[in-house]
Amino acid sequence: MTFSELQTDALDLLQELVNHPYYSLDKLKHYINRGYYDFVRRTKCIESSADINTVANRFSYTVIDAANLAYLYIPTSFRFIDYPSTTTVGKELYPYQGGYNNLPKNYLYGEPSHYWVNRAHTRASVRVGTWPICSTSGDIIRIEGYFRPSSELGSDSNVPDMPLEYHDALVFYAVSRMFQLFAHLRPTWRQKAADNLAVYMEYVNGAIENMHIQDNAPMSVPDLVEYDGWDY
Repeated sequence: MTFSELQTDALDLLQELVNHPYYSLDKLKHYINRGYYDFVRRTKCIESSADINTVANRFSYTVIDAANLAYLYIPTSFRFIDYPSTTTVGKELYPYQGGYNNLPKNYLYGEPSHYWVNRAHTRASVRVGTWPICSTSGDIIRIEGYFRPSSELGSDSNVPDMPLEYHDALVFYAVSRMFQLFAHLRPTWRQKAADNLAVYMEYVNGAIENMHIQDNAPMSVPDLVEYDGWDY
């Protein structure tokens, strides 16, 4: 759904408020974006990856090397992909015990076996590195994980960077916050704020449950010929 469509759906639920002197479309847009960030933070529903091209004997890489690394929320997998085998899933790298602050005093070069992450308080200062330090250029460090939205919704044509089935959640969040904002004027608006928040939380809990099911999927794929337990 586009930002414009989200606003339209929210306005359908806010007919009682749109003529109120304190109502504004800017407030509605603000709360849709608040819902966007809140939903992603609660559910970790944006799964993506960032690729870094290795440079021989380079100690660390920053967001300059992989721009979307700035939006990394929680890393779930680091892999080293040896060129030219770029179509393989690569070799899994493991967290270095103690992280960046526990690295040895002297550098060690070779094929990586571990990784470290050093994140300061700003997104722009995220750094990652491998141990040993990669001694070859042109290979790939692939970082997979949960990401924050890369930007808020601004123009009407913008689309949330999250699964389509959860887009309506942003509408219910915004409607809840708008009714809550004016709840002191009518008792019924306080109830509508609570009702819409409850619907929003149903989306949140459903997304969390769905992610949990995916993360705990069986390790082996059932035989598609012999297995006859599908729900058609």
